[in-house]
Formats: sequence, structure tokens, C-alpha cells
Amino acid sequence: MVYNGQGLDLTLLLWNSAVAIVAVFLACYLASFRQTILFMLMMAFMLLAGIQFVNKSQHDIIEIMSFIKLVLLLPLGLGAVLAFAILSDDKQRRYLLPMTRYINFAVIANIFVMVFAPDGDTYRGLLSRLVCIALLVWLLQEMAKDRFQTTQFERGFFIFRSSPLHWVYCHAAYRIALLSLPSFDSLQYLLLEPLSLFIMSVLYYVDKKKYPRHYYFGFADTIVVTTLTLLTRFPILSPLNLKGPYVISLSQNHLDLVFIPIQLTVIGFALRAILKNQYILKT
Repeated sequence: MVYNGQGLDLTLLLWNSAVAIVAVFLACYLASFRQTILFMLMMAFMLLAGIQFVNKSQHDIIEIMSFIKLVLLLPLGLGAVLAFAILSDDKQRRYLLPMTRYINFAVIANIFVMVFAPDGDTYRGLLSRLVCIALLVWLLQEMAKDRFQTTQFERGFFIFRSSPLHWVYCHAAYRIALLSLPSFDSLQYLLLEPLSLFIMSVLYYVDKKKYPRHYYFGFADTIVVTTLTLLTRFPILSPLNLKGPYVISLSQNHLDLVFIPIQLTVIGFALRAILKNQYILKT
């Protein structure tokens, strides 16, 4: 545990962060140049998790939800994207429409379910639901502008066209506040937003700037979320038995004071974009 009675263990946090960065960059390399290898690794991890789950006699609700999340991320998330990416060009063109519909449904459903995330009896938890709804409406409008033809695959790269850069940044701010809630107790996700944004830029340059930067966010976020979730389930423990120094974490009230202004700013940006898109869609 990174947290204990003394506060936040910085040594363990640095170890977990270093492991996460290395793992994400390895996953990014494989997703860019060795999709088949990464797909096989995803399926191997899923098989291992399935064996562990089946062999355990009893499961609490947290374990069940964690396993369901892993299924959604591995075979049905990044696994599905990689499986489609390694198909021949002819098959990709033939099945692009149903794949696009599948991805659109997955994206919308993934955001929508976060409306029901536990608020942790905090004001920012309640406000995050409004932020989530605003971002979802904004994204649906952007998808409608593209007539829901939102995806394409080229040379193994998954391209999602309907999340503009302002939406990406607002989503990052929203999710940082969301991950500060008590129900998200794993500090493995502290690097989720910076890594997602950084990997988006990495993919943009690896693909030689062929498309706008934000087109790569969907692929980048899928890679990072899946990798960090695997590290949470299969952690790589530090070989050194070092502890401390410790930093006292902020109280929930202090975190509310930090994140509520950010959430209100995101809502403001989202409403402005929604009104602008509403005018464009009518004309």
C-alpha cells in the first residue's frame, strides 16, 4: 500500500510510477509496431486473470467488478482494437462500419457509467456527475458532426476523430478530480492523465503527424488505461525493502476546495462548446 497511517509513502510511489512509465512506453511501442505480440500478451494476461478468478472459491463485489472491468478492457477494449488492426486491409474496409459502431457504443457507455461512480460523500463527487454529463453531450455532438463515422485504422494505428483537443483537456481535468475520490484508492492511476496526453503526442509523432494530434487520444488512452489496470491487478513489487519518507495527504474537504473550481471551469467550457455545436448542427 502506498498509503498507511503515516501518510503517503514517497519511495513506494516513485517505484510504482517508474514501473508504470516503463510499462506504458513498452505497450506503446508494441501497439505501434508489434500489434500481434501485444494482442497475444493481452490474451495471456486475460487467461491468467480468468484462471485466478475461477480457482478462488468466494468473491466479494469489489473482486467481481474488478474482473468485469478487466474483461471490458482486455479482450473487449484494447484487445478488440488490436485484433482489428492486424486484419488485412480488405477485411478492415469490409468491417469498418460495424467496428465503428462498436467503438462508438463502447466510448459512450464508458463515459456514461461514470455518472454513477460513488461520490464518496464529497461535493466534488456530486459535481463530477454534472461534468460527466456535460462532456458526454459535447462528445455526442462532435460525433454527430462526423455522422458517427468516427474511426479509421491505418498501418495499425487506431484513429478516433471526434474528440477535439479542448474536449481532451477538459476530460483530463474531469478525470483527475474523479480519481481523487475515496473510491479510487489506487495511486497507480496518478499518472493516468499525464501519460495519456504524452502518449497521444508520441503516437502523433510516430505516425509522422499524419493526422491532428487529438485523433490519437482514443488509442493512447486505451493503451494507458489498460496497462495501468494490469499493473494494479499484477503489481511488480519493489526488490528494496525501503519505506518513507511520508507526506501527509490532503483531507477530503481540502480536495474539494482544490478541484471544485476546476470542475466548474470544465463545465463552463463544455456548455460553451455545446451551445456552439448546437448552432452548427442546426445550420
